[in-house]
Amino acid sequence: MSRRRQLGSVYTSFPAKTASDWIGHHLFKVFASLIVCILWTGVYYVLLGVVNFNKNNFLAGAKETTVLELFRTETSKWALAISMVVLVIYVFRSHIGEKVNRKK
Repeated sequence: MSRRRQLGSVYTSFPAKTASDWIGHHLFKVFASLIVCILWTGVYYVLLGVVNFNKNNFLAGAKETTVLELFRTETSKWALAISMVVLVIYVFRSHIGEKVNRKK
């Protein structure tokens, strides 16, 4: 019985497949970044609540503020934006969602 011929790499790795894989990985990373940023906004709000609680209870003469007022300050917006940029860079540099090619 004759052996079946193996197809070469020309048929298994073509430019459209490479582009499709690239777009798929980056689209996944965009969605993962969006989810991470939404979760980080919640965590950041809770951390501001802890800071606000400590400020209101332990600093004598501190102005009473709410967490939402702290969240809307210019410094808080910058800190949130910079931390989100760092998280997005981390997600895009990680290997999340990529296939690992391991030699057997």
